[in-house]
Amino acid sequence: MTKVSQIKFTAIGAVTSEKVDVPPQILGPQDVRIAPAYLGVCGSDLHVLAGGHPFARPPVVPGHEISAVVTEVGAGVTTVSVGDHVVVDPIMACMTCRACRSGRFNLCEPPMVAGFRAPGFGRSSHVVPARNIHIASKALPLDVLAFAEPAACARHCVNRMPVETREDVLVIGAGTIGLSIVQALRIEGAERITVIEPDERKRTLALKLGAHRVFAPGQLGDMERFTGVIDVVAAQATLNEACTKVMAGGVVVCMGVPSGPREIPLPSMQRFERNLINSGMYVPEDFDAVIGWLEDGRFDTKDLITDIFSVDEASAAYARAQEPSSIKVLLKFSE
Repeated sequence: MTKVSQIKFTAIGAVTSEKVDVPPQILGPQDVRIAPAYLGVCGSDLHVLAGGHPFARPPVVPGHEISAVVTEVGAGVTTVSVGDHVVVDPIMACMTCRACRSGRFNLCEPPMVAGFRAPGFGRSSHVVPARNIHIASKALPLDVLAFAEPAACARHCVNRMPVETREDVLVIGAGTIGLSIVQALRIEGAERITVIEPDERKRTLALKLGAHRVFAPGQLGDMERFTGVIDVVAAQATLNEACTKVMAGGVVVCMGVPSGPREIPLPSMQRFERNLINSGMYVPEDFDAVIGWLEDGRFDTKDLITDIFSVDEASAAYARAQEPSSIKVLLKFSE
């Protein structure tokens, strides 16, 4: 047995962190062993912890956002070296289905994602396929690199929108992903960005990161319309607003994870060719692109990482992540 530090959701609402004995993970010829440096707390992790996620429930080892250092490589691995600073794509794709053969690993079914149906990254050592590894410059701080996964979500979401619908975009929700989407929209050339967010501090931050206008819920004029709308919340009320605020011929992107079925105003959507599409995670090129954004400073994390806890403080970290003033909480593994 091997002793590791581990975070676990033992039951709904219950988080533990402790040293545990686990069976040794055998390193295959195309595998890489990593030591996580920082683990990000995602809103979807909180859904799992609360028992409201569609694909996972406690008990589970959580975690899918990490920066890490490579500690060992398999005999057949030529693209990764010991000591590399890396991000790990948490999608453990089958590599044989139609989606995987086309490179759309995020559409592999059933979805085997670390922290959900696959073992999470909330342990101090992991073996992962080398194909899931994305290397970053060692000059990039590892806490900043831990933001690559939400940034990749944001880039993928923005690129689900046709370029012509990025002229005047409304983003509903300015938490971690919403603020990341604001930056991705700015980087990808959106002409005008409007944000709806209840928290005043997050509205101010959205302006700093690239939004042109911000509003609290209910403040946006009834006649305002947008070429594209991104719903980062996926509640019934926000989806209704997204479908109402999009122009004829425009696109609504659902980025949030809904807790259950939602209704849409289909008559007006159908008549005026308003398109509803969805964004689910990312593909490998998203990671490569956003690592570049982080390295050259186009994507700014300094106001987004609100707290860093040690792994031993995991319970407090997940509690803090549920507070409205929190944006991104990181858990730091031992040096």
